[in-house]
Amino acid sequence: MLNPQFPYKNNQIILSSDRVVLHAKSDGIFLFGKQMVAIASNGTVNIDAKEKILIDSDVIELGNDAVLRGEPVVKGYKLINLLLEMLTTINYCGTQLSAVSKTGDAKSWLIVQETGIELRNMSERMVGLLSDTQGPNFMLSKNTFTR
Repeated sequence: MLNPQFPYKNNQIILSSDRVVLHAKSDGIFLFGKQMVAIASNGTVNIDAKEKILIDSDVIELGNDAVLRGEPVVKGYKLINLLLEMLTTINYCGTQLSAVSKTGDAKSWLIVQETGIELRNMSERMVGLLSDTQGPNFMLSKNTFTR
């Protein structure tokens, strides 16, 4: 959060006008600050780019104090892969259970038992993956947080 020094006693440039436009015709505009660069508005702040917007930092907070009061963002591909694996197993178990006969013969009991084992194994694997917050495939970002 911006916490400027007042009154400021060193050299400074102040531009004040109804509108300020900076335009680079053939290259770029660079803003550097040893301590910080702040962009603020009473209305909105717009950042537009035709190709992409890059934000690189050790910690990215989307909202004030998000790292302390918020949640890490989810890595989408890792979550999708985990959910697909879980749903594939559930689908397989549903297919197996739909083959159980109403008479309860020995073959049907084996199908029920094997399906139960498959569901238990899958759930134990998911609990292990979700509990291992330091593992290489963990799905939560370690540097981007939001509230």
